[in-house]
Amino acid sequence: MNGIPYRVWIPPRPTGGDYALVQQADLDRARVIRAGEVRLGDTVLADFPDFDRPVPGGLVRAQHFTDPYWATPQPVDDACSCFACQASAWTTADGPLVKLTDGFPWDGCEVRPAGDLLLVSPYRCTCGCDTTLADDWSAYDWSAAASVQHLLETGRPLRPGEELTPALATPAR
Repeated sequence: MNGIPYRVWIPPRPTGGDYALVQQADLDRARVIRAGEVRLGDTVLADFPDFDRPVPGGLVRAQHFTDPYWATPQPVDDACSCFACQASAWTTADGPLVKLTDGFPWDGCEVRPAGDLLLVSPYRCTCGCDTTLADDWSAYDWSAAASVQHLLETGRPLRPGEELTPALATPAR
């Protein structure tokens, strides 16, 4: 798996309670990659908190996030004053760091060592939609049939009024 020297166990995603719904299509195409390989628009589903301490045989277990998030990788901002950045225990001694999101959908950033393992559903749309991440959830169309279909196929809804030309409306496979 991408040259990762561990055997991973990905338990079924919990449902109900505090766990946000994740489309089966996203779970089906999810891959284990390192944080430094995450790309814009990927959905980060889980991490492997004990990957640096695997059980005998190298087995590490995924821990699903209650709220997966869309990644917007960017350089780490040492001047960021959000609680997550200030409370982060990561330092450059842990290796290169990557900021996977700057607060959306939460109030704080997600900073990790580039070598951390994550379960990620790659963003795979080539339909011509606006791929820049909106400032908040209300900037997306959660009800139009085309937007819901786009969400099911790519992991992201469309923006209100966004239309796709039929020739471009087929997501990459």
